[in-house]
Amino acid sequence: MKKIILTLAALAICSTATLAQENRFNVGMGVGTTNHFYHGDEITYPTPFFDVRYDNFFITGANIGYDVFNEDSITLSLFVNPFDGFPIKASKMDHDYDSIDERKTQIALGAIAAYDLPAYDMTALVALSGGERGVKGEARLVKPYSLSSDFTLIPSISANFYSEDYTDYYFGIDSDERGGKIRDTYSPSNAYSLGISLAAEYYLTDKITLLAFLSADKFSSEIGDSPIIDNSTLLKMGVGAKYSF
Repeated sequence: MKKIILTLAALAICSTATLAQENRFNVGMGVGTTNHFYHGDEITYPTPFFDVRYDNFFITGANIGYDVFNEDSITLSLFVNPFDGFPIKASKMDHDYDSIDERKTQIALGAIAAYDLPAYDMTALVALSGGERGVKGEARLVKPYSLSSDFTLIPSISANFYSEDYTDYYFGIDSDERGGKIRDTYSPSNAYSLGISLAAEYYLTDKITLLAFLSADKFSSEIGDSPIIDNSTLLKMGVGAKYSF
């Protein structure tokens, strides 16, 4: 779970990366916290992140990708995410929930389409990715607000889809995992989540930018009803800084 939260935090902090095409090399570090999603797990974590672009090649958060088409307001990209998923170890679960098998990350391959809406100063993004443990899709709207030359707010809203294989691996319960308070098997079907986030950037100098983010994701009952899930709403917040080379 820690890796996926770290990745999500990095993506929230780097949310403006998809909005600009100029070459850049930014690295940073932050610290974030969440409420309990699974029954257990650490809720405070370091957040390294990258925002790198060179011509059509980019690294944003955990996504490593390449723009295969970029014309007018449309950009189509292919990417790989080595840390996709909702990993958790039994040792990180609360007592009476530690009979589960380990859930591991997957290497996901995907595609993303970004469409700029100049009339509204917005960007719409649609992504689809998948690996050996299932498929997920995302639709997101991002609208930055420059409140001054040094301060920018970046709100966004999103909707995510998770395939049955995906939800069954990360949130299902097999018969050999029963124990303690986990008494029944569980086989969820396709699921979804709705999210809202707010990121902020303050340009302290030409090279140093201070960052903050806050987000909330509400998961459907297919995930929320899983015996290993403590809260169907996942809250994330954090602060950090990045350096531009």
